[in-house]
Amino acid sequence: MPSNDFYRRSSEEIILELSTSQEKGLTSIEAKKRLALYGNNELESKIKIPLWLLLLSQFRELFVIILVIGALISILIGSYRNGIIIFVIVIVNAIIGFVQEYRANKIIEKLKSFVKSRAKVIRDGVLVEVSQVELVPGDIIKLEEGDKVPADIRIIQCSDFRTNEFALTGESLPQTKNEDLIVEEVGIADRKNMAYAGTTVASGNSIGVIIATGMKTETGKIAYLTEETSDVQTPLQKELRILARELTIIAIIISIGLFTLGILQEFSIYMSLVYALGVAMSVVPQALPAQVTVALSNGSNYLANRKAVVKSLPAVETLGSTTVICTDKTGTLTKNEMTVRSIWFNGEEYKMSGLGYRPEGEILDNEGKSPAKEEIEGIKKILRAGSVASNAEIHPPDKEHNEWYPIGDPTEAALITAATKTGIDCKEYNKEFPEIQEFSFTSERKRMGSIRKEESGHVLYVKGSVGSILSISKYIHLNGKDIPLTEEHISNIKKVNEFYAENSMRVLALGHKSLEYKGECLAEEAEKDVTFLGLVAMMDPPKEGVRQAISDAKKAHIKIFILTGDHALTAEAIGKEIGISEDDEIPIITGKELKELNDEKLIEFIKGKWSIIFSRVDPEDKVRVVKILEGQGEIVAVTGDGVNDAPALKRAHIGVAMGLKGTEVTKEASDVVLLDDNFATLVDAVKGGRTIYNNLKKTFFATMTTNGGQLALVLLGLLAAALWDYPIPILAVQILAIDLLGEIMPLAFLTFDPPDPDIMTKPPRNPNEHIFHKRSGMEVIFLGILIGALAFMNFFLFMGREGIILTMESLDSIFYFKATTISYCTIVYCQFVNILERRYWHTSIFSWNFFSNKLLLGSIVASMCLVFTAIYVPLISNLLSFGGITIVDWGYIISSAAIYLIVFEVLKFIKRLEFKKKLAPVVN
Repeated sequence: MPSNDFYRRSSEEIILELSTSQEKGLTSIEAKKRLALYGNNELESKIKIPLWLLLLSQFRELFVIILVIGALISILIGSYRNGIIIFVIVIVNAIIGFVQEYRANKIIEKLKSFVKSRAKVIRDGVLVEVSQVELVPGDIIKLEEGDKVPADIRIIQCSDFRTNEFALTGESLPQTKNEDLIVEEVGIADRKNMAYAGTTVASGNSIGVIIATGMKTETGKIAYLTEETSDVQTPLQKELRILARELTIIAIIISIGLFTLGILQEFSIYMSLVYALGVAMSVVPQALPAQVTVALSNGSNYLANRKAVVKSLPAVETLGSTTVICTDKTGTLTKNEMTVRSIWFNGEEYKMSGLGYRPEGEILDNEGKSPAKEEIEGIKKILRAGSVASNAEIHPPDKEHNEWYPIGDPTEAALITAATKTGIDCKEYNKEFPEIQEFSFTSERKRMGSIRKEESGHVLYVKGSVGSILSISKYIHLNGKDIPLTEEHISNIKKVNEFYAENSMRVLALGHKSLEYKGECLAEEAEKDVTFLGLVAMMDPPKEGVRQAISDAKKAHIKIFILTGDHALTAEAIGKEIGISEDDEIPIITGKELKELNDEKLIEFIKGKWSIIFSRVDPEDKVRVVKILEGQGEIVAVTGDGVNDAPALKRAHIGVAMGLKGTEVTKEASDVVLLDDNFATLVDAVKGGRTIYNNLKKTFFATMTTNGGQLALVLLGLLAAALWDYPIPILAVQILAIDLLGEIMPLAFLTFDPPDPDIMTKPPRNPNEHIFHKRSGMEVIFLGILIGALAFMNFFLFMGREGIILTMESLDSIFYFKATTISYCTIVYCQFVNILERRYWHTSIFSWNFFSNKLLLGSIVASMCLVFTAIYVPLISNLLSFGGITIVDWGYIISSAAIYLIVFEVLKFIKRLEFKKKLAPVVN
């Protein structure tokens, strides 16, 4: 049932259309029929991925598919050892990925704390409580202060009714509602006769008719929009897919060529297939999927320890590529907790410390010092007036809340918190002096009054807008006395009010009056000749650490855009306070202005700007901004906690939801959940992502270098076989054992390297820049050829030392097994050096903190032990065709690794010289 125009129709018309009654509601029978027709009043959850499908998804990457195909071919041609080893590599990679994603999903499930709440509706003419999931269109519902609005409702009648809509619209202040018909077409935030699912009642009460439930509500529409929004492929996923495709083509071409060459050299079909497959496996980095998974898993654990849960592993790396953060304001940059910041009393301004609803803080004067006792006692008068003329409550942390929290209007809760900070016991006061009569807040009156009987007699306390309280004031409290309110006083008060308003603070005026109370009276009679006490200015303050986090993000060359449903001035004030711009001028565009711009104009507006505020924007606006940014090559992270943020979170490269106060729809749409709702945690996550990508580059270059060495060795061996009938200097099963025994652990622990000191002062990496470029590619090829040449040299030096000539007829000879073992060990030990050297791009291995990654050093020692075990334990050595080698042979292996180390250091020295040359000043 469409609900987008109910606000433009009278309640009588709607009740008639929905075949219901304001007095009697629906019958129980009719309610059951409608429940069957419209379904439960709940949002459709994302289908949970079964465990078997989660495990199967680990085999979808092309690298893994290549390995599986290689294993199957090995088994089909009878090379069972090769097939089993490849399968072991694949399974290890799959288990690591499965375990990490399963753990992340379990954490997310724990975050879901939906309680099946109940609602008060009229059924069969009687007010009853039913489960919220059983609500249907046409139900007449009663809402009171503190209730969560369970469906979309057209208000029929209400009293002092206000709702908190920040989760839906981003508006930080409670919205006053009424039952009046709206003629013009307006946005959700301006539909004053509607209450929407997912919002909460801040004050007052109302009776309304439910016009939409479940996925038909405005919240449901946003949830649907979220599901319809497509995921965006991460930079790392794109890079690995391109790399896998290119290496697959290379492997196929080389394998076909080698198989053909083998047949021409009169090798058996079996031998030709085995070596063709071995070369293919040498080209494809078998351990790379496992290395990537371990790296991202390590990054995920790093972030989890810092209160950021990553739901998908690729998101870890993508965080490090972020170039733009599009952040919501309320609840993300700010605490979503109204806080009294300033008090104007007795002609002086005082500050109040402390944030949120925790009643901890003190009054300070303009010099940051505590005022005199007499001044504090005077200030208590204004704060007592504010707390007495309020209906909200504040409560300490409990099982469902980690911090102090309010029930009722956040503005009133802020007044009560401020009063409590000065030692006023609001609950005790209300017990001792209960309210005798209340004059409710309305949009026309713009004030609220409360009469109390105190020891000195009856007292009226009022709070409201400055203009409203001034209009009923005759006196002003100055220097301990009530004196007549003059035009000069009024002018001064208005100037102070304007100053606070310009800084986007919400200002309330407070007053009191002693009166003779003879029974219930009219507001017009009681609220006159009031004494004006002063002003209280409050705002939703920035979270702790946000300003520093913004500064860190800017140093890291990350753009910060605020996308909020709040007003422009409010967002601008917060933007200035958190330092989003170097100067006071922050570009601002409203949702209305945004809709009037075509894409070309919007691109032009965004281009070159490092900070922009988009105010009064709806979910579709946010998605559009994200699409435009992505179209310009930006890597976009979107943060938010409200339902209105979910579609943009889903669309972005990285969606970041708040875990404490975020809605379930938002968490479902996100890639990362911040358990502490702290923007600073996101910036720390960016640092972690950059570190992980940096470490992945190290493992990638290390892997490709040694794979190049394996390929070079096989190609040199095939050339020698063709020319002199020498056997291949390494077996296919030993090529696989290089990954499984020699390098898989060190490469995995290479990803544990700590971040570079300057990692958060460099610009984000260009998402279009490949890991491989011409210079790095040439270096990998050169060093790979060097490793292959050293292994080939040692193979032939062994024959020289032993005085033998190995031929294709010697494949079962113990000398051949020993010679291939030496080739194998040369590659593995050069790889150990290669891994250590790859830790530092330009710096010498001897001039850095060598022991900063103890896990890596330990894994190299462990891999050495595994290699020794494989060589000298008969069961394993027979499986891998190893032969026992002597201490002299080890001397040649170590010498080769030393040669490789020297060459690598020379290359780094050349890089350092070139780098210094670039930094040197240009002499004209």
